[in-house]
Amino acid sequence: MTSDNAATTGLTKANLSAILADAFAPWVQDLNLSVEEIGSDGITMRLPAEARLSRIGGIVSGQAMTAMADTTMVLALAAHFGGFRPVATVDIAMSFMRAIKSSDVLCQARVRRAGRSLAFVHAELRAADDTQIAAVANGTFAVPDTGAASETDRQPMRTRSKT
Repeated sequence: MTSDNAATTGLTKANLSAILADAFAPWVQDLNLSVEEIGSDGITMRLPAEARLSRIGGIVSGQAMTAMADTTMVLALAAHFGGFRPVATVDIAMSFMRAIKSSDVLCQARVRRAGRSLAFVHAELRAADDTQIAAVANGTFAVPDTGAASETDRQPMRTRSKT
C-alpha cells in the first residue's frame, strides 16, 4: 500500500477523515480512529491505545476492534467507490486469534467484491508494533442503488431535520 494514494482511489486521507467525522455516530468518532494509508487495494486505519478501550491486563477489547473493523471496511468501500455511500452492514464475522495488549491497533481493509447490491470486504487487525495478525473480519454490506436515492437520503442521520 502506498500512503495517501489519491490518484488510485480518488480520495485522500482528508476526504476519508471528513467522512468519518460527518457520517458516523459520535461513539464511533470517540474511538479516535485515524486513516494511516490509502492504496489501490484498500485502506489502513489506526486505533490508539487507550485504557478506556482495554480490559484487565491492557488487552484491547473485542468490541472496540469490531467497531474499528466495521468502520474501516465502510471507508474502504468509500475509497473503492470514489466517494461515500451509506452502505449497511448485513453480516460481520470476527475471528480473534490472539490478544493485543497496550498497543495501537492497525486495521487494513480490502474490498474483495463490490456488486450492485452487495459488497464483500476483508479486514486484518494487528498490533501497530507487530506483523502478526491478531484478528480477521469479513463483512458483507448492502449497497444502495445510488440512482434511486434522493440527496437528503445521503445526508448523515444527525443532520437530517424531522418534518
